[in-house]
Amino acid sequence: MKKIIIAANLGNLRVLKYHEAGEDPIEQEHLVEEPGESGKEHVKSIHETVTDQSGRFARGGAVGFETGMSHGEEHHLKAEIERGALKKMAARIECVLSAEGHPAWILAAPKPILGRLTEMMSEASRKVLLWSVGADLTRCPLAEMEQRFL
Repeated sequence: MKKIIIAANLGNLRVLKYHEAGEDPIEQEHLVEEPGESGKEHVKSIHETVTDQSGRFARGGAVGFETGMSHGEEHHLKAEIERGALKKMAARIECVLSAEGHPAWILAAPKPILGRLTEMMSEASRKVLLWSVGADLTRCPLAEMEQRFL
């Protein structure tokens, strides 16, 4: 049975493929990380996105006494940056799954983004999703991943 384990967060993707035990008694089931499919995606910060800084505008006060206060509008920029990073990550996961022929797979992602990431996946990918884990396992050692998923 072909199975893939994908660990993702906003900036990292880790693809692990399951290999069954062979006929040799020494060969055991194990996971192999695919370095070509795994990797980091740079997520822009607000300072990289916005080139302007909030200004100081005069506000009413006593005559001859200048005061200033920064006025700005909340444009939900953090949420928009996160949404863009999630779209990129969902697209990368879709590429991995479609290249493998949509095998059974497991998704591990931090709880705050897990539901939204799953919603962004295609129906075909969600159909073969075995289960999801609400944890950031992108830096988890391979031996610990094998204990957790095998």
